Amino acid sequence: MENQFPKRKILVVDDDTNVQKGFKRILTKNNYVVQVACDGEDALSQIADFQPHVILLDMKMPYLNGKDTMRMIKFSDPIVEVIIASGFLSPNNIENFLADGAFSCLLKPVSSDFLLFQINQALQLRLSKEATD
Repeated sequence: MENQFPKRKILVVDDDTNVQKGFKRILTKNNYVVQVACDGEDALSQIADFQPHVILLDMKMPYLNGKDTMRMIKFSDPIVEVIIASGFLSPNNIENFLADGAFSCLLKPVSSDFLLFQINQALQLRLSKEATD
């Protein structure tokens, strides 16, 4: 999947360093600017300075879970697109995340092509929101 939005910023939020490294490798190889956070608190502390366009957010993390983190992110920056990437998704969880403003929910492990497709779709939506503001 070709990156239609080179140099766009992606924040990867996951407490598993292997997942962080895997996502970062895929995304940087595809010309995204990537920063990682190890939990929700770390992510919230980085958002103002990094200003990501898309956030890949794990659901189960220590200190601050994905659901609460996403609510805080969307409250402070409603235009940022959040993609939930978790190994623990139920239909009810997916429905709740989408209702709370997530762009999409991906079950880990996720293929590189599908991850990149979802990010491109989220960036297209983000750019359309920016154009209407």
